[in-house]
Parts: sequence; structure tokens; C-alpha cells
Amino acid sequence: MGLLSVKRGARPATIVAVTDARLKKTGNPFGEVFKVARVNVMVNWQYTRAVNRQREREGSEPDFISDARSWGTRLAGLPFVTYEGRVYLECKVEKSLGHTYVTDEGEELAFDQVEPFLPKRHSNAEHQGVAKEIILRDYGIHTIQQISFDGATYAIDPKSIESALQAA
Repeated sequence: MGLLSVKRGARPATIVAVTDARLKKTGNPFGEVFKVARVNVMVNWQYTRAVNRQREREGSEPDFISDARSWGTRLAGLPFVTYEGRVYLECKVEKSLGHTYVTDEGEELAFDQVEPFLPKRHSNAEHQGVAKEIILRDYGIHTIQQISFDGATYAIDPKSIESALQAA
């Protein structure tokens, strides 16, 4: 968190995050399933500015004004959001580099196995007035296992995050 807070301006990063796949409960034979995703993202970016740049690329007026966040508080000048005692890294998703699904017992599942139980994805493209959606994701700091930026890769220890947050 400290390294991401020091430098200003948007910058690319690659994260590996383990999140709850949020499978539907009805008929789900797998129990708790996690999604392990590797994603190229931008941090320290501005949502409204990104949507307006996309609108310009697509030949529309850059007059998009974003709504206030529906949850959490963005920390001024930082890429972090706080909510109910947790910290999240706000990212613009550039490209998914792949993902897998894993049960809480470590069994890897094929996409075809979990697909019927995945929630429907909703696009914000219409709200943004663009054909190519600008995807905002908030990754809980506790879900990020690894982050790479500025030519270095950092393994994240969730216990160190918890102790740092408690000390703050």
C-alpha cells in the first residue's frame, strides 16, 4: 500500500487476486469456490476521465459525469477505498490474463463445471455511453496475493496487511 501511495499518476500493474466466485447456492454441488485471477490493471486513475476519453475515441461528446460511489470512501489522492474497516484497491481493468476456479479444498474446477452457477454479469457500457465499457473493479487488499508494477513483483502477505491496518 505504501509503494502505491508514494507515486502520483496512473500506472499499470498486474495483480493476482483470490476472490469469492459468488456461485449461486441453488443446486451448487461445489460449496465455496474461489476465483484466482491474473489481471492487467491501471491504478491511480480517474474513472470519469477514462470514460470521457473512451467516449472521444468512439466519436461521442466527452460529457460523462460519474455518480458518487455506491459504497465505500475513496481516499483522496490515493488508489484505495475504505469500507467497513477493510481497504480495497480501485482498479481499471485493462485485460484479463486468465483465471481458474478452485474449491475451498484446493480442487481446480473447469469453467464448464462452474458456469451454470456463476452470476450474470452486467455491463455499464450503456450508462457510460460507450461501446467498449470502462471496467472498474475494487479488489480487497486482503484478496491480492501478488502485484507487479514499475518492473518489480511483490508477494502480499495478508497477515502483514491486517497488522498494518490495525496499526494505522
